[in-house]
Amino acid sequence: MQRLARRVTVARDASVVGCDPVPRSWSILDFVLVWLGGTVASVVFVTLAGALELDQWVLVIGLLGHYTGVLFTFWLLTRFKDDPDVGLAVHGSDLFYMGLGLIGQLALGLLLLPLSNFLLPDGGPPQVVVDLFAEADTTAVKVALVTSAIVLTPITEELVYRGILLRALERWGKRFALVLSALIFAGVHIDGLDMDRLWQSAVVVLPPLFILGLVLGWITQRSGRLGPAIFLHSGWNLLTAFVLLIPEEVFDQVS
Repeated sequence: MQRLARRVTVARDASVVGCDPVPRSWSILDFVLVWLGGTVASVVFVTLAGALELDQWVLVIGLLGHYTGVLFTFWLLTRFKDDPDVGLAVHGSDLFYMGLGLIGQLALGLLLLPLSNFLLPDGGPPQVVVDLFAEADTTAVKVALVTSAIVLTPITEELVYRGILLRALERWGKRFALVLSALIFAGVHIDGLDMDRLWQSAVVVLPPLFILGLVLGWITQRSGRLGPAIFLHSGWNLLTAFVLLIPEEVFDQVS
């Protein structure tokens, strides 16, 4: 009876002001909060790793903190939503999209290879994470990094950028949401670029990420769920992870 009376009161108050109750849906503020939750948790985890002298595991622990912060903040926000669903559903047929992501990464990499060689003639990696991966001196750390790249990163990033941000922006139109979410997705990766050669690295890295963001957003809008985007993102990262696992001596021999 109390619950019924509360609903009647809400409906009466809404009729007084001449409008219906506004549903609590995903917003840009939610995107910012989830992003901040991952950032803050990553800093906390890295600080703890330093205090415990786990230097060789700092990168892995920092990534784990980021994933934990994102997922916890997302879960917390769902408690305040009338419709918390973001389309986080996976089907067996989504495995097909992993192959598409792998092919797409390879095709764009080959297409931009002349530009990369021109802007970065010394062959140095444009992203800091590549150097950090190369410095990992244990197989366990490398396996953990590869696992995060092809499993955890696609899940959390699709949850944030296509699950929350894309949906929040769609109130202004689907095409607008598609383009702006892809721009933001590419833009946040600036902090991972080589700051000594920032603009060269940006020209090489950001356009493919923008294209990836467009494709991931389009697939999500078309399917109405995140499964295809998660697997395509995983396939995209798979090629990079595989290349990073190849010993440096092999590249020297090929050269």
